[in-house]
Amino acid sequence: MTAHFRLLILRSMSQVSGMPASPPPRRVSRGLVGAAVLVVLAIALVLAVIVFASDHGRRRSAAAHPVVQLRAAPGDLSQVLAATRVSLHDYWSSELQTVYGKPFHDLAGGFQPKTPKSPAWTCNAKRVTYAQIKGNAFYCGGPHDDYIAYDAAFLLPQLDKNFGSLTPAVVLAHEMGHAIQARAGVQAPSVVIELQADCFAGAWVAHAQSSPSDPVAIDKLALDSSIRALPALRDQPGTPGTNPQAHGLAFDRVNAYQTGYEQGAEKCSKFPQGEVVITELPFSTPAEALTGGNMDLPSAIPFFIGHLDAFWSANLGRFSGKAAYRPPKPAVAQSLPLPKCPRDPGFDDRAVISYCTPTNTVTWGAAPIAALYSAIGDMAPGAAMAQAWARSAQSQAGLPTSGNSAELQRVCLTGAWVAAIASGDAPVKLSPGDVDEVLLEVLTPLSPNTVQEVQSTSFDRVDALRRGVLKGLPACTP
Repeated sequence: MTAHFRLLILRSMSQVSGMPASPPPRRVSRGLVGAAVLVVLAIALVLAVIVFASDHGRRRSAAAHPVVQLRAAPGDLSQVLAATRVSLHDYWSSELQTVYGKPFHDLAGGFQPKTPKSPAWTCNAKRVTYAQIKGNAFYCGGPHDDYIAYDAAFLLPQLDKNFGSLTPAVVLAHEMGHAIQARAGVQAPSVVIELQADCFAGAWVAHAQSSPSDPVAIDKLALDSSIRALPALRDQPGTPGTNPQAHGLAFDRVNAYQTGYEQGAEKCSKFPQGEVVITELPFSTPAEALTGGNMDLPSAIPFFIGHLDAFWSANLGRFSGKAAYRPPKPAVAQSLPLPKCPRDPGFDDRAVISYCTPTNTVTWGAAPIAALYSAIGDMAPGAAMAQAWARSAQSQAGLPTSGNSAELQRVCLTGAWVAAIASGDAPVKLSPGDVDEVLLEVLTPLSPNTVQEVQSTSFDRVDALRRGVLKGLPACTP
């Protein structure tokens, strides 16, 4: 949390080369994950156990193919992928004409699962082996190629195991997005190409979820788990958006995916012309790269307290014109559980940090905060503290402090606080990857003040964070 950071609404990057016509020798993917798949298991540990989905039936008209449930739990991959291929074909058969005015034609080379036993094949006349694409999926397009290849031995089984059966389907949907780009003649920098493919994948998910005749059925828990998978597939912080292999940071990828889900493929088609959020910037100095942009925790905690107090001193009046902000008193416990807070049913003594309404006190566990810092980075404790301070602001403004809506408002307010730091007024600037650290904290069960009965989904929480980061405090007001 040291270098200058800014949110970019990409309007023109004509100085950056467009999508290469063929994969580079050592990296054949135009795909979803690349080397980032190596962090899947680590992120899965941070995000904890995926909730298994129950089967929410829905009415469907008779279809030529049996309906396959895409869940938050692992599924039969052969059935999942077969149904996904049919669904993607049906969707783009009409949507490509609607969005781009061009007819859809099938992949000439189809979908090609690859394993260690697969013989070498070619992409744009270059020899490719399984070892080169392990942990990856990609679309190969060119004069003599038109196919999607994917690692069927490691990548898709691991995603299915860790994030449920919708996530492998989203991988295919992302790669089909690249095939659509080839058919539509889309030209843009790599990061825009990748984020547009994420957007197309989200548009397909929304269509499949709402269509009564689609061969796949997707419930809300499955959608939730697919959102949790995206941080595992991000670029590493410090990757500039102009990198010819950039895919997007977690916040960017989630934003693109949810944009497609909420607004459809027509909105995705506008990405190369503008309105695509890109937060990827390089580290500004070697020292910043060495630390990953992280302040040491003893320095970060006082900064968070001071900036949160300043933020709410300036902004509490937006919620209540009569409210005069009273800074909450910080308190530290060595470990969990936190000291009890009588007469506050919203206080969670098992959370990393929690706010006690009767005493206007924010208490955190020293060891859990340090663990959060070590696992994610400096902005994860910052986000946890921001949500506790937001609960203090809710209480002082006379707003509800418990329940699903109050929880999501706190997440939105956390995003608005992050945007305030990014605006350049703070003495400390955000570094590359800081917004991703906030996102990871929002997605993890370690989030503060989460009463057991509150069941907001990851999709809802990320949507709330996006509103705060991109639109500021007005998007969070009652």
